[in-house]
Amino acid sequence: MKNTKIIVAGILGLTLALGTTSCKKKGCTDSKATNYDANAKKDDGSCDYTTSTGDGHNGYHVMFKMAHKYDGASVMPSDFNDIKYTNDFGTNHSITKIKYLVSDFVLYKADGDSVVVDGYNLVDFTNPNSFAYENQNVHFPAGDYTGVGFAWGFDDDKNTTGAYADLNASNWSWPAMIGGGYHYMQFEGRFIDANNDTLSFQYHNGRAKNPTSGAIENNNFHVKLNNAFTLSGDASVTINMDMAEWFKNPNQWDLDTLHSMLMPNYQAQIMMNQNGRTVFSFGSITQ
Repeated sequence: MKNTKIIVAGILGLTLALGTTSCKKKGCTDSKATNYDANAKKDDGSCDYTTSTGDGHNGYHVMFKMAHKYDGASVMPSDFNDIKYTNDFGTNHSITKIKYLVSDFVLYKADGDSVVVDGYNLVDFTNPNSFAYENQNVHFPAGDYTGVGFAWGFDDDKNTTGAYADLNASNWSWPAMIGGGYHYMQFEGRFIDANNDTLSFQYHNGRAKNPTSGAIENNNFHVKLNNAFTLSGDASVTINMDMAEWFKNPNQWDLDTLHSMLMPNYQAQIMMNQNGRTVFSFGSITQ
C-alpha cells in the first residue's frame, strides 16, 4: 500500500493537528520509538517504530483482516448473485459487488496514546488477497491496548483527486461535480421491488454536496472498536463488516425509493454516513 509508516498521535499530537502553537521543542516523546528525542517536550506525531533489522525488538507485525457478514452470517463469494438476503425493510435482494476503501488503521494504547499506520487499502470482495492489510517493514510496540480503529474512506486532507495511481487504475474516482477525490464504497446488487419486479441497486458512498449551500462535505467517519488486549507477538486482527447494517440503523433503507442516483443525493449520502457507524465490529485477535 502507499505511504505506510507508523506515527504516534496522542493528546498532544491532536492538539498540534488542531493548530495550537507552542514554543516547546517538538519531536518524538515515546522512548520505545527508534527516533525518540529526549529533549522533545511536545510530541509532533513523528515517532517511528520501524526497525531495519526486522528482528522485532522494537515491536511486532500486525495484520488487519476484514471479514464479511450479513446479519451475523458469513458471506462467501459463492453467495453472490443469488437473491437470498432480506434487509431490515423487508426487501429481498442479492449482492453482486462490494468494494470499499479503508485507511489509517489504529491501535489504541492503554495509556491514552494511539499508534497509527498511515496508509490505505482498497478491499474488493472478488479478490480475497485484498482483505488483509499489513506492512512487514513496520512494528507496533509491545504493551496493553484498548482497541483498534480505522478511517472509512479518506480524511479530507488525503482525499485528493488523482493522487493515488492504483486507485486511478481501479476507476475509483468520485465525480468532480460532487466533490472529487475517491469513492468510499461501491455496494451493488439486485432486489425485488413492491411491484415484484427485479431491479438493480447501486449503494455508492463518498463525499456529499449540500444542494442548498453548495458546500462539499467529506462525509467519511472514524471507526473505533473497543477490545482490550496485550500485544506480545506478531498478531492478526479481524474486523467484521456486517453488510445488513448499511440498510438498518438508524435509517431503515427502502430500496424502492433509494436504489439509484445516490451519489449526488445529499440526504442519501448523509444517511449512509449515519448507518455506517454500526457496520463494523471487533472480530478476534490471534498472536
